[in-house]
Amino acid sequence: MPALRHAVEDSLKHIVTVLLEDQTADSETKNNIHRLLCIFAEASTLREDRTYSISQKIVYLVMRHSDNLQARILYDVLLNARLDIGPLSLTHFMDRFTRMGRPDLAMHVLRRIAASGANVSYETVQYSCITLLRSRFDENEWYKVQSYLVTEMLELGIRPGIPMLNAMILNAVEAGDYQIAQAMFETARIHGIRRDTITYSILLKGAVQNLDDTLVERIMHMAEEDGALPRNNELVFSLIVAMLQIAGLNNTNVLTSANRYRAIVRVYTRYCNILPLQKLGICLDMDQNIDKAGTVSDPSPKLLSIVIVSFIRLIGRSDLVQALYNRYQNLVGQNHDLIAPTAETDHLANAFLFSLGRHTATFKTCPIILRNMLEPRATTIVNIARPTVKTWSIAARSYFFHGQRAAGDKIIEMMRARDIPVNLVTWNTIISGYARLQDASSVVNAIRGMEAAGFEVDSYTLKALSRINNRNQLLDPLRRTAANDDNARSQLPASHPSTYDAHGLSSEERNGSFQNEAMAANAQATDSSGLMPSTEQGMYHRTLSGLNNASNRLDRFQRSINEQRIASWSKDDADHDFLENLENSQPAKRQSGPHQSEP
Repeated sequence: MPALRHAVEDSLKHIVTVLLEDQTADSETKNNIHRLLCIFAEASTLREDRTYSISQKIVYLVMRHSDNLQARILYDVLLNARLDIGPLSLTHFMDRFTRMGRPDLAMHVLRRIAASGANVSYETVQYSCITLLRSRFDENEWYKVQSYLVTEMLELGIRPGIPMLNAMILNAVEAGDYQIAQAMFETARIHGIRRDTITYSILLKGAVQNLDDTLVERIMHMAEEDGALPRNNELVFSLIVAMLQIAGLNNTNVLTSANRYRAIVRVYTRYCNILPLQKLGICLDMDQNIDKAGTVSDPSPKLLSIVIVSFIRLIGRSDLVQALYNRYQNLVGQNHDLIAPTAETDHLANAFLFSLGRHTATFKTCPIILRNMLEPRATTIVNIARPTVKTWSIAARSYFFHGQRAAGDKIIEMMRARDIPVNLVTWNTIISGYARLQDASSVVNAIRGMEAAGFEVDSYTLKALSRINNRNQLLDPLRRTAANDDNARSQLPASHPSTYDAHGLSSEERNGSFQNEAMAANAQATDSSGLMPSTEQGMYHRTLSGLNNASNRLDRFQRSINEQRIASWSKDDADHDFLENLENSQPAKRQSGPHQSEP
């Protein structure tokens, strides 16, 4: 009998492997194999004096190709059968139930693993616990749920390793419970669990949430005590990023921007070679920390880049940033061994482009930055990063802000010529630029282009529309577009479904939509608060899916332009001839107005 059973299991394993391993089986085949495994498992209960094992590969492949209901049925059948299911197979079920949003079933599996006598602190089990702990089952009570799960896991005898401990600390930090996060950190120290770079990065996230500069310094000293510093570029990078984020979020003005930058340089020079900063002229006459001179290391390109970005953001004077870019570009051209590799990504070029593009005096450097990315020196040995979609979006924003409409118009053309996909950010930048110029017709055309590219209007698009001062300037082109779309629909043969038909609109709903359009075009008065009168608000009680016709766009845009108005461009938020013309051009004089201020 045992020989026969093993023969059946071997046959089942062959069937499962051949049909499921290459993931080409159809749904009927998957269902039949699932049924076959369940029959095999139930047959194992016929002998009450024996407990049989089963191939973990069979269980894994069948469970992976089962839907949620089938996975639950398979687990119940295997649970009731006299089959010895190993902890590895059980962790697959635990992960599956977690993805199903069933923490109760996932914990049931974990209890079964513990009851089997398996080592619940085994790495594979802990990673399944991490997946469970990092899942969100109830957005309002998620931290309470996770705290309960942690308590039960510890009661089952799990001794968290550093990855699981990091997940627990991260949950506490994200919930704002920094006291518990620090307590778990100290518990790890007491039990001799060595904290890693990720642990400190999580604590730094909490320091940013609390806008606590002193906490960053304490974390730095704790990392030194643990031996995580020095010679850890990744952790030094995380320290500086945290300091820079606090500087951007903290409006208490306890420290000036220059002092904040000095603090960043002090951290950098405590662990890294000061020479690159001296070459760039951004060390503010500070020297290498003598006590640490014997342990400093060369910075990684990422680390050096974040220090340069800190100077650009915190010092920020356009003349100083311009001088820094000139020195930086020369050093890249000279193939400086520490500085040149930073040009292999677009991060620094984008930072320079954003900063210099905000000021009239330095705006002319923008096309030079693009040229240096597109046409690097022949002697440069590093691979200079080409402009990315983010680079072009920043450039478009700068050109429109300074009235360089011709340059802004050509951005999308240049991106497509270089096979760079135009994303939603770029489209919204273009739309915002036209709105800043009060060119409603170009706004409408850009929105149509954006929708044709598969993107939908979002909150940033709506904010851009609020820049249009004269509502009719936006509504008139939309009304013409709606009329053109209606004429096009009228030319369709009777059997051709219209856009309205595709959305299942009745004739009354269609008429209502066009009535809304006509009423919206004539509605110009707003109350003292700048909001749409209640009679107009009643017209916009629904939004059709997709914004696939101009009438629907009219409804949505009419509603949007009466929301909040954006006061100014937020600070935080290529052909050779074309670039040459831009370098020789002067920024157009901007008209004064509520949306035209210098950022």
